[in-house]
Amino acid sequence: MKDSGIPWIGEIPEHWEVKKMRSIFRLAHEKTEEERTDLLSLSQYTGIRYKSQCDKTGMFEAESTVGYNIVHKGQFVMNIMLAWNGSYAVSDLDGIISPSYCIFDFKEDCDKRYFNYLLRTEMYQGEFKANSKGLIDSRLRLYPDYFFPIGVIVPPIEEQNAISDYIDSKLQKIDQYMSDLQREIDYLKEFKQRLISDAVTGQLCVTKQ
Repeated sequence: MKDSGIPWIGEIPEHWEVKKMRSIFRLAHEKTEEERTDLLSLSQYTGIRYKSQCDKTGMFEAESTVGYNIVHKGQFVMNIMLAWNGSYAVSDLDGIISPSYCIFDFKEDCDKRYFNYLLRTEMYQGEFKANSKGLIDSRLRLYPDYFFPIGVIVPPIEEQNAISDYIDSKLQKIDQYMSDLQREIDYLKEFKQRLISDAVTGQLCVTKQ
């Protein structure tokens, strides 16, 4: 291990590098010139999805999508107004998104999954908040000029691949465990309601002998 030279990062493997975000990302500027319907939504909880598949409660519906940002699979999408609470992700979808968002291309060959996992860690979310400008949380903005100087941990690409594969595998198992547990919870909730219903309607004999 070696000192990364950045206090909030700490130590990293001695053959890894710390680069600036500007070495990894460049700002994309592709805009729509006609109306499109493949509108995307970005959430810190669910990542990027088509807006048509989301709960639209509280969502603003624009009159026109001309001038919206075009998003391609593999680009890094950031809501600069909510970067402080993790509203950014690598997109798995093609579509369009509000012009108030920033879209970044990856400048070098890398495993994009690794950077998606890395930048969603608490330490990066905290650093993004520290570099955002504004008086209160609801007014914070992480502009590209303040995003690009932030340090980013860069292993060799072979290790990026290995890390991403390992996380993918573990998360798949965890998601399966959670799904199995949810089915058990749903069954127990149903059993609980049925027991109450049967008891109060005389379907169960609860009188002591």
